[in-house]
Amino acid sequence: MILFLLLDIAGCCLLYLSHRHQGWLAQPVGPLGVAAGALALLLALAAACIALSPLAAVFAWIVVSMLAFSLLPFASLLKGKP
Repeated sequence: MILFLLLDIAGCCLLYLSHRHQGWLAQPVGPLGVAAGALALLLALAAACIALSPLAAVFAWIVVSMLAFSLLPFASLLKGKP
C-alpha cells in the first residue's frame, strides 16, 4: 500500500513538473518526465491492484491522483519568494 502511494504521488509530481506552468523549477523537466510520470502512475495502479480488490484499487488510484494534482500547484507557495 505504501508503494502504491509513493508511486502515485511521484508520478503526479513528475507529470506536474513537466508542464510549462509549474511553479517549482525554472524549466520543465521535458518529455522524459512525462514518460517517467506515466510509467509511475501505471506501476502505482498495478501495485494497488495487488494490494486491494480491482474496483477499490482503481477508486483509490483516481482519488489519490486527484488529490495530488489538486494540491501540487499550491505547494510552490510554500517555497516562498526568491
